[in-house]
Amino acid sequence: MGLSILNKLFLIILSAIVSTQLFANELTLQAAEEFALSSDLTIKKLEVTAEKYDELAVAEGQLPDPVMKFGMMNLPINSFDRSQEPMTQVQVGIQQSFPRGDTLELRQEKTGHYADIDAARARLQARNVLLSVRSNYLDVYLSQETEKLLLENRDLFSQLLEVTERQYAVGRDNQHDVLRAQLELSLVDDRLVEVQGKHAMTLAELKRWLGNSIQFDRVSDNFPFLTPIRDLQQLVQELPRHPRIQIEDAMIAVNEKDINLAEQQYKPGWMLDLTYGNRSGNNLDGSSRDDFASAMILVDLPIFTNKRQDKRLSASKLDHAASQFARSDRLLEFRQSLEKEYANWIRLGKRLELYETRAMVDAEQNSSSTLKAYQNDLTDFTTLMRARLTELNTQLDMLKIRVDRAKSQANLLYYVRETI
Repeated sequence: MGLSILNKLFLIILSAIVSTQLFANELTLQAAEEFALSSDLTIKKLEVTAEKYDELAVAEGQLPDPVMKFGMMNLPINSFDRSQEPMTQVQVGIQQSFPRGDTLELRQEKTGHYADIDAARARLQARNVLLSVRSNYLDVYLSQETEKLLLENRDLFSQLLEVTERQYAVGRDNQHDVLRAQLELSLVDDRLVEVQGKHAMTLAELKRWLGNSIQFDRVSDNFPFLTPIRDLQQLVQELPRHPRIQIEDAMIAVNEKDINLAEQQYKPGWMLDLTYGNRSGNNLDGSSRDDFASAMILVDLPIFTNKRQDKRLSASKLDHAASQFARSDRLLEFRQSLEKEYANWIRLGKRLELYETRAMVDAEQNSSSTLKAYQNDLTDFTTLMRARLTELNTQLDMLKIRVDRAKSQANLLYYVRETI
């Protein structure tokens, strides 16, 4: 099952020490993923449980312990003299039972499948952790970059306010323009307060996955890198290898072994009994009495099966059918969710391309031309302010779409095997 528990614990501690040194200021998505996976205790618990079932599987394949017997046979109760009667014996023996058919091998294989279930659960938990960390990280990135855009535009609105105040002082602009500039600056400040509060909350949510041993106050300014998405058909082909489906496969295998075990109950089980009997005293002719040795085979006879073996076999087959239905239902659910998310990812990609190639360019050109017109006294301040707000909102919308598309990509990667 890989590294020992001690080695794993050492790697966790080492990762915590290194992480504290590396991420004192900012955190990359890759580092967040690696640290979250290495410090998740649920993954560790499931891996240890899988190792436990691997150990139990070896034990399940062994014969039952032999039974030793020791006692007195045919002792006369009137005299308690061991040499009085010829049939009195001190017996010592051993019994070994042999379960029905292939019961031992099937029990070993069944327990091995329980190890497969917990190993798959560990991999599933790892995917859940990755999905949550990526979503939280992107939320932090969105609030951080939104705050940066708002601060940049606040400086611009502050400059516009100063311009209108100077223009009003010389009689070119009216008081309404000054008030409008003050209002827009106040609204930007309000948006800043809101996004700063959201940033603090998203940062706390991300730190919940990383613990207190890693210290950082911001994430990387570079847009988070995620594994590229393949086409939909390749994603669909990956679904049967998803840990959640592998859990269902292992449950089907467990139920198949239960059917096989139930079938073994129609076969006879048997036991071997070897006994040595020691006799005291002499025969009538004065010779010493011979000791006895005996060997017996005891056999179970499964004759009346209609209310025991038949019922257990029928119940096992019903469990097997139910597990197959559960797997098919889960696979169908995954495929529907995958196709829906893929369509959302494609839609967001088209919107992002539209913003990058047209909307953002048009907003910047409109803002620039409106400023020149205002400087040449060809338009009013309200039109200029509207153009600036349109550019700001377009920037924020494009950032939001870009982050939403990355979140959709992270959702798609939940269905794909990755090497972290």
